[in-house]
Amino acid sequence: MVRWNRISEDPAGESRRGFTLIELLVVIAIIAVLIALLLPAVQSAREAARRMQCTNNLKQINLALHNYVDVVGSYPYVGGFGTGGKGWGWIPMILPQLEQTSLYNAINFLDSCDCSSMSTVRRIVIASFFCPSDPNTGRLNDDRTTPGVACFGGDSTRDNPATNRQNGMLNNYTGSFGDGYNNNPANPYDTAGSGLRYGCGGCNASGSAAETPTADCQTPTGAYGSGPNHRGLFDYRSLSGAVTMASVSDGLSNTFALGEVASVVRSASAVWYTSTGATNGTCLPMNWTLQKCLRDPTYANANSWSGRGFSSFHPGGANFGMADGSVRYVKQTVDQRTYNALGSRRGGEVISSDAY
Repeated sequence: MVRWNRISEDPAGESRRGFTLIELLVVIAIIAVLIALLLPAVQSAREAARRMQCTNNLKQINLALHNYVDVVGSYPYVGGFGTGGKGWGWIPMILPQLEQTSLYNAINFLDSCDCSSMSTVRRIVIASFFCPSDPNTGRLNDDRTTPGVACFGGDSTRDNPATNRQNGMLNNYTGSFGDGYNNNPANPYDTAGSGLRYGCGGCNASGSAAETPTADCQTPTGAYGSGPNHRGLFDYRSLSGAVTMASVSDGLSNTFALGEVASVVRSASAVWYTSTGATNGTCLPMNWTLQKCLRDPTYANANSWSGRGFSSFHPGGANFGMADGSVRYVKQTVDQRTYNALGSRRGGEVISSDAY
């Protein structure tokens, strides 16, 4: 008996085998299920590789920072808005320790980062300053608002005169100024200091240097929402002296030196070679800017204050470089008091090894 759906005969009398439509659909469905199961595993493996590369980048920068301290005796002294500085950040200072001596020699630290003679430096893109998980990896921006310090050795014509902006790339790794950012001076660890918009506009929603009492904070704490308690390794406003390792009394392994920050929550003033793109803090909960600020249409994504917290595109946390040279992956669910304690260098807090 002949099964017409499986076997047919050609004119020469030879039989040909085939599949029914149902069998084909079943096979296709099985393949689709296998692909659906495989894709998350592939994506997870790729993210694991990207996170490993990110960890390595942060490790190299952290070791370079240690080598700088060995040579100079202190961490680079750079504030976000210094007093008479030239606009250069701490990252350019450690370029020789990152095997970037040629680039370091091309920088005139005695003059402004806005000088036309520094235009080549501003166009440099360094892959190790990027986290591979960030969507803007390797991107050179042409809309940067650098510190705007007058150039004494020449002219300070902008790279893009039509927009009055400079060239420059973001960096995903910044120094920690600690837990000094707070909107409630009576309770510096209050993560609801400004209600639902904590960390999205601060005491200065406009992004200017003037204090704005009508913004989210009831009592402004200073320009750009800054407080007086910068207790990390990098003073954001140059109000204290350079930090030495001996002054990290909380323990090098219990203190953040560096941390990740996602490019999409950073303002146009964040550039790798400038002081304004050099630091972030722990008073803003980790990834707060990604979870809250970007979802609040009231504030522009480029608000200067909103970019001062650590964040990353890694699922559930971010990489941090500790002051002892190690790199730790810290979950975003870390208790806020523990997180702030990790930001301070001599707060006297006791941190359990399993707290983060």
